Amino acid sequence: MAGPPGRRATLRQVAEHAGVSLGTASAVFTGKAAVSTTSRHAVERAASALGYRPTLRRTTVRPTDDTAVPGVRSIGLVIRLMEHSLRTNPFYSSVLEGAQGVCATLGLSLSYELVVGIDRHDPLPLSVQRREAHGLLLVGYLPDHTIDQITATGVPCVLVDNGVSLGGTHSPGGTRSLGGVRAARAATLDAVRNDDERGGYLAARHLLDLGHTDPVPAMIAGPAEFPSISDRLRGYRRAIADAGYAVDPALIRTTTLSPAGGRAQMAELLDLPTPPTAVFCCNDATALGALATLRERGISVPEDISVVGYDDIELAGQAAPPLTTVRVDKGLMGAQGVWHLVQRIQRPAMSGRETLLEVTLVVRDSTAPPRHHSRNHPHPHTHPRPPDGRPEPPSREP
Repeated sequence: MAGPPGRRATLRQVAEHAGVSLGTASAVFTGKAAVSTTSRHAVERAASALGYRPTLRRTTVRPTDDTAVPGVRSIGLVIRLMEHSLRTNPFYSSVLEGAQGVCATLGLSLSYELVVGIDRHDPLPLSVQRREAHGLLLVGYLPDHTIDQITATGVPCVLVDNGVSLGGTHSPGGTRSLGGVRAARAATLDAVRNDDERGGYLAARHLLDLGHTDPVPAMIAGPAEFPSISDRLRGYRRAIADAGYAVDPALIRTTTLSPAGGRAQMAELLDLPTPPTAVFCCNDATALGALATLRERGISVPEDISVVGYDDIELAGQAAPPLTTVRVDKGLMGAQGVWHLVQRIQRPAMSGRETLLEVTLVVRDSTAPPRHHSRNHPHPHTHPRPPDGRPEPPSREP
């Protein structure tokens, strides 16, 4: 179902179609008020069916003098619509703050747009259609065809929390692989992302070093199409292989990147004939859900089972117990994206580049050796170093 031909769907029509109030529909796109999951999903489905495009929300930075980047006054940020609004998302809100900080320094205005639909036939973001921004940050997962359609317009772009490969085949690092004409466009496309394969390796190695080898640690992973998630899974697999063990497919679970997904998959792992003694969750939200299931079952963390998260969002250190996790510099990701974009605007013919940001293991109270550590287990700290050979002493935080 779509709106009347030639006419853009309105927010009121979306609200009526979803069976919610106008205020509730507005809150889904602005994040100014809490909205139930049921109502949010109803509004998202209505918006997609009607072809509704949220209007841009603009954050204008008032510089003390003129812009520090000649000829550039405004950049845009495009991100798909998620369960949380951009400003309340525990991960991407920090990316946004990092981008805003650099924009303030340079005297640039930053607008952001939520993409409701990511199907091949969905219209381009309004910031692209209206040429309102000198360049765009494409944040988080977007399908190849969406990135290709945007870059085909000629607007300078930088991928943030995503990657691009200039080869014509699948890249073993989980980055995008574009061929033909698309590869030519990718040659001038930049990307900023975390070294997620190393992060997955560090998380799994930490659990192996503690003695969780019989069975090997489990992993609660996310959607395979997300390059950052597939990289973490790749690092997990490599750590287990490097330690001389086999990966058990039954111990790898896939779910949504949410507490609800972590709850459900943790329950599935506990119901296995031989439950794991350690679990690596692909993000902190999933890990928080896993901890909730363990509390409900009366299973002690870390005495009975160890849990590792990823991202180090604010809630990770406040969890019960405080969560061991892999820290990524979310603010730096947004900041570096803006710096790359400014340079791309100024030098459009410059070769494309991909910047990997360092990740670190933060050890808190959710991990410990298994309760019954067999003397047949290898001694801790005998496992190989990460793929690049660098030693990685984990940081310990209260």
